[in-house]
Amino acid sequence: MIIDFHLHLGQGEDDAEPLQRDLLPQPLIQIMDEAGVDKGVVFPVTYRDYWAANQELKGYVDIFPERLVLFGRVGNTPDAAEIMERSVSELGAKGFKIHHGLDKFEPDAPNLMRVLEVAERLALPVIFDAFGLERVRWVAGYAKKFSFPVVLGHMGGLWNVAAIDEAITAAEECPNAYLETSSVLLFRKIEEAVERVGAERILFGTDGPGVHPAPEIAKIRCLHISDAAKRAILGQNAQSLLHL
Repeated sequence: MIIDFHLHLGQGEDDAEPLQRDLLPQPLIQIMDEAGVDKGVVFPVTYRDYWAANQELKGYVDIFPERLVLFGRVGNTPDAAEIMERSVSELGAKGFKIHHGLDKFEPDAPNLMRVLEVAERLALPVIFDAFGLERVRWVAGYAKKFSFPVVLGHMGGLWNVAAIDEAITAAEECPNAYLETSSVLLFRKIEEAVERVGAERILFGTDGPGVHPAPEIAKIRCLHISDAAKRAILGQNAQSLLHL
């Protein structure tokens, strides 16, 4: 089974940039089918009203319940923790996405800390945008402070060796930290992560649907690691983490 742990959906705001609007489930399912992706973790594009956004995605997941897994999203608002709890209890969200920049969170914002406390209490996985050294360090700090599954989306990103190394070190030091592979161009660094952390805490993701899953799958399959490790990264780890 192949599970993509990093997918965006939503109609978005009228004034949003192209990759933050008009992302509907049918085209996403089409590219998943083209690449052989069985399931995808989906969360909203950037919105002003994340309760409405999470409800919108719940509707999409209900259309494709065997293919899509709902993650909610919250922004820097006083009701963020309440939205998180309601998204779990009323919508069935299995985790959350947090983007410090787009969601306007400073690293120690009070609203964010309340959200992380809910994640801790409910043992919810949270995927953070960990693109660049500064954000990797922020997210590593959460992994050290809390015990819920902390996913470092992009694990530093692109060819940013310092940020990727910091992400790998964070996963070495924190058993609740996971590394997600989207946007990582240095395949040798993913191999290094397997060597240092173990394949069981590395998650395949694409940052789709703007990125087609086929080359991202090929990136994992060409790694110089065991076939068992490739299977774990491409789907088994996500399946275990999400209890699917």
